[in-house]
Amino acid sequence: MLGRRFLILVAVLMGMAALAASVAPRQPATERERGEASSTPAPAGSPTLATVEKELTTSEADVTVNEGDLVELTISGPERDSVMLLDRMDTIDPESPARFSLVAGAPGEYPIELVEADRQIGTLVIR
Repeated sequence: MLGRRFLILVAVLMGMAALAASVAPRQPATERERGEASSTPAPAGSPTLATVEKELTTSEADVTVNEGDLVELTISGPERDSVMLLDRMDTIDPESPARFSLVAGAPGEYPIELVEADRQIGTLVIR
């Protein structure tokens, strides 16, 4: 009789653990991809990941961000072409802008180019 009660108790505890694991928040994709698992929260006052959202045109596509920033770029223009930034490419036309989402890596200046027109339309500067 005592053995059955013990088995029921273990089964209930396992069920509660499974329920808790299913409702716990998941680790963000950027941390999973880099393999950085943080079990402790960031100390108060420490900098957090800043999000920089910029809407640019093909006539003026210069943007300056800080290393580690989350960068969301939208580039629009009147022509149909492909925009290249950091070995990533997206198409652009008058009805649909090119969109880039990235984490600013190593400091430097990176060209933003129209591929088919073979011209640089701006620069991404990472400080």
